[in-house]
Amino acid sequence: MKAGVRPVGRLTARQVRAVLVAATSPPPLHEGCPWRFRCTPASIELYAAPSRNGRRGQLLDCGAALLNLRLAVKAQGCHPDVRLLPARSRPDLLAVVRPRGLEPVTPIDRRLAGAIRIRRGNRSPFTTAVVPPALHRELRRAAELERAWLATIGPEHLPRLREILRRSDSSGFDLAPERLLVAVGSLHDTPLAQLHAGQAVQRVLLTATVAGLSAAHWTDVLTPASRRELRGLLGGGLWPQVLLRLGHGAPVPVPEQAPLETVVTSEVRP
Repeated sequence: MKAGVRPVGRLTARQVRAVLVAATSPPPLHEGCPWRFRCTPASIELYAAPSRNGRRGQLLDCGAALLNLRLAVKAQGCHPDVRLLPARSRPDLLAVVRPRGLEPVTPIDRRLAGAIRIRRGNRSPFTTAVVPPALHRELRRAAELERAWLATIGPEHLPRLREILRRSDSSGFDLAPERLLVAVGSLHDTPLAQLHAGQAVQRVLLTATVAGLSAAHWTDVLTPASRRELRGLLGGGLWPQVLLRLGHGAPVPVPEQAPLETVVTSEVRP
């Protein structure tokens, strides 16, 4: 095994490598590599890497990585005991995951874990095929499982949304009425809520992948001002974190993944 990857808890070094490959597979919302991992004998620690892309985007990215890590640990038959933001004196330490005990893999967890390697963003044009209401409800439930909410942006919201995005100098966002356009958000706008929202976005995207849907996501269109306006558009009770377009698109290539050795250590803190 390469340096930095070691046995953790009930997981062998080979299993740890597998779960870390899964954890580092979500395409980041911005350029760069937003996460770092540290292996200890009992846990895998997730850190925020130094970044110029803003704390909120970084927390969303790291939340997506954490959801993948949890699912991958479950796929190994272990229970992932997770503590979020465990040390107030270490704001870069976002989560500690301890693989503890045996836990049978549920069918849905197995499907979601299997979708990790094929899930990717797709900003190509989508077809006009409609997302069935039952699947829409399943996507909403996926967000709620991670303490976040999925709000649908209906055709009646599009004129105002176009104006919001125009003022934020955003372009390239497909606002065709027949597309399923949603916002994943949280009741609060704290680091903890944003970390939950990142996990929710990833669970929604994996659920969409299992169902054969393509998805494109944006955070760069949500400036502080546009987020406040979009919050008002959605009724004022939800802080939007990510906009998602869901539907049926052409296949896209698998993005290149950074080598584990660049983001994993077992000797020193990142």
